[in-house]
Amino acid sequence: MIMTQTAVSTASRDAEHEPLLEVDDLKVEFRVGHGVVSAVNGVSFTLEKGRTLAVVGESGSGKSVTAQAIMRLLQTPPARVTGGRILFQGRDLLQLSESAHRAVCGEHIAIVFQDALAALNPVYSIGFQLSEALRRRRHLSRSRARARAIELLQLVEVPNASQRVKDYPHQFSGGMRQRVMIAMALALEPEVLIADEPTTALDVTVQAQIMRLLGEIQAEREMGMILITHDLGVVAEVADEVNVMYAGRVVEQAPVEQIFARPGHPYTQALLRSIPRLDRKGHQLDAISGRPPELTRIPAGCPFHPRCDRAEDICRSDPAPALRELAGGRSAACQFAE
Repeated sequence: MIMTQTAVSTASRDAEHEPLLEVDDLKVEFRVGHGVVSAVNGVSFTLEKGRTLAVVGESGSGKSVTAQAIMRLLQTPPARVTGGRILFQGRDLLQLSESAHRAVCGEHIAIVFQDALAALNPVYSIGFQLSEALRRRRHLSRSRARARAIELLQLVEVPNASQRVKDYPHQFSGGMRQRVMIAMALALEPEVLIADEPTTALDVTVQAQIMRLLGEIQAEREMGMILITHDLGVVAEVADEVNVMYAGRVVEQAPVEQIFARPGHPYTQALLRSIPRLDRKGHQLDAISGRPPELTRIPAGCPFHPRCDRAEDICRSDPAPALRELAGGRSAACQFAE
């Protein structure tokens, strides 16, 4: 069949606007001695080329488990993906063989972990660890891989890269180790970068440097980035869209400006109230009452209702509400969101 020029142009436009990554109704559980932990309960989102999606929520909300499911890093057992799809450029990663999945996530999707010291091997030099993927995946010679490792360290602004490439992880500061982790993630020039708490335990100055660096590299390469973080200040600076997660569910999705200007879900509103503010100096911080539910015993109805000051009988008795569209490109999983 011969395609007309119009059909070719239409197909090209459709491919151009197809999401880089699409997670559709993802479900992950852990079977443990005292029951089944429902860690991810129907998470869906899309990531576009050159855009940053921030995923926020308290510890245990399912943020990192979602990322690890994408990368197939969950230990099985006890973890098990029980439903959903993870589409990268139209291919369902959950249906790929182990070797095929490794090829995709090794070259096209990369992750930066929150604990660089634990992620780096202490007995190998930084240069060896940077070179290994290049030699295996790109079949570079030892000398060319080493030269590329130095280039990567220079890209992430590690001073005196030609000498530091010989050093070991313990010889680097926390901020420099995080830069090395970013260099390793970028070595194969991925289209998608997952940054899982990339600035945890770093001081605010180093945090700003790391996020600036990620932003510059993202803009240069037009990568899609998923940023998992607790820091709403960072979210305000770098994100395009935001997913708010609670008890394994996405309870709000919105453009970053709308999240701060018009949060729809009571949980999002409570998170924003808990941010320290200069204009409230001397005032007590607003804390969210209670604690997140145990994922083996998620309450009936809306999972947030035991901590919500707006909860009514419908919130306790009806099934957990699905995301529904609101004004301004927002969606929230709440009966009363406006």
